[in-house]
Amino acid sequence: MPNSILILSPDVISEKMAGPAIRYWEFAKALINTFSKITLAAPNVLPENLSPPTSEIEFIQHHGDNIHALIEQHDIIVFQGYIFDIYPILRETSKILVADLYDPVPLEALGWYQGQQNEHFFEHITDQVRMMNDQIRYADYFLCASERQRDLWLGHLLALGRINPATYQEMQQRVLVIPFGLPDIPPHRTGKGFRKNDDSSFVLLWGGGIWEWFDPLTLIRAIHRVLPTCPNVKLVFLGTQHPNPTIETMPMQHRAEALARELNLHGKQVIFQAGWVAYDVLQNHLLDADVGVSAHLQSLETHFSFRTRLLYYLWAGKPIITTTGDVLAEEIAAANAGMVVNEADEASWEQAIIQLQNPKLYDDYVAGIKKLAQKYQWSTVTQPLQQLATHAYIAPDMEITDLGYRKPTIWHCEQAFHHLRNECEELKQQLFIMETSNSWRITAPIRDFWRWMSKLKSFFKGRH
Repeated sequence: MPNSILILSPDVISEKMAGPAIRYWEFAKALINTFSKITLAAPNVLPENLSPPTSEIEFIQHHGDNIHALIEQHDIIVFQGYIFDIYPILRETSKILVADLYDPVPLEALGWYQGQQNEHFFEHITDQVRMMNDQIRYADYFLCASERQRDLWLGHLLALGRINPATYQEMQQRVLVIPFGLPDIPPHRTGKGFRKNDDSSFVLLWGGGIWEWFDPLTLIRAIHRVLPTCPNVKLVFLGTQHPNPTIETMPMQHRAEALARELNLHGKQVIFQAGWVAYDVLQNHLLDADVGVSAHLQSLETHFSFRTRLLYYLWAGKPIITTTGDVLAEEIAAANAGMVVNEADEASWEQAIIQLQNPKLYDDYVAGIKKLAQKYQWSTVTQPLQQLATHAYIAPDMEITDLGYRKPTIWHCEQAFHHLRNECEELKQQLFIMETSNSWRITAPIRDFWRWMSKLKSFFKGRH
């Protein structure tokens, strides 16, 4: 029975963390009563001002020199993204591999590069799809953020041969729905947020980055439209610089800031906070807001996305205004936890902002928020991962060799098929070369003679 787990974070864990790092930080905390050994490994050394969540969790920096030992010391390894490329030894281990697919990154990239047809675009998308393919070919279990995503990954597993006679009865149980979560304890103020002491504005909070697949422009225009009726409204973008320095500011953010300046809102009714808010003080900023907002356009990215910023609004008990199309928007509407508007609909945004300033309607949405928040607490959403401690085992279509190496049998057969097909192609080319050569034409009469003699011999043999 597995009793130890290694959580390999692909992202930096520090006082300022983005989604993947927060997810694994919370995974480790939620598993302390399940596994006897929990190791949270990140690509960085833990900062001095940030301590592990509890003493039962070992925090370590993962790198090429210690990854082999880390793998050998644990029964289950959870990983995400390019970790699988950075440490190819994961393809060989006999330990139980759990691929975290909660973020369908190729769809994000397609949203980022939409409309572009350059060579860099094709290389980037191709590499991301290859990355996902490798994880799906080798892992034993898979994590996703919603039932909708689960269907996506089951189709992917089928396409790559992982749903087969050996796994047909159990593959559905190997794709675990573990969405992003929120802390079990409601937020309490520990300091100041973004709001000044004398600021009585009705604040809409955009609680995350401005990525290319979002639509802040419609929201900014709606703020401009609503000001004559509600001059106390403000829109605050919480963070405009990703904590990962390799992630550049996206063009959509530049467009949003340019539009705010054009409408004379920048720094007044529309605030772009520089930097990124530290995770341990995030609650102070959330509590300063009146409403949480998120806007996006319809796309495949939207259809399969899981907007983590919406969970922060749930945690803080703030009614939500968001656009249609994703899973959480449907749940927000069903739970009466906020208002859902159509994409690029400035008038609907304007109306929603005005309506939420009605105290009675606002309080009704707060009640819906609190009920929905309970569903997404980290202790609840991680239960499928906790259950792996009692029944996890290597996938039945994954062969472990005598040397302890992992060999995906379906993928191995696929490789053999491609190898055989390539050999047949080479043989066809060789035959073509022979048939078009001078020696083949010169010896043609001899071959015809022998064929005629063979037929004649068969004729006389048949008569006797």
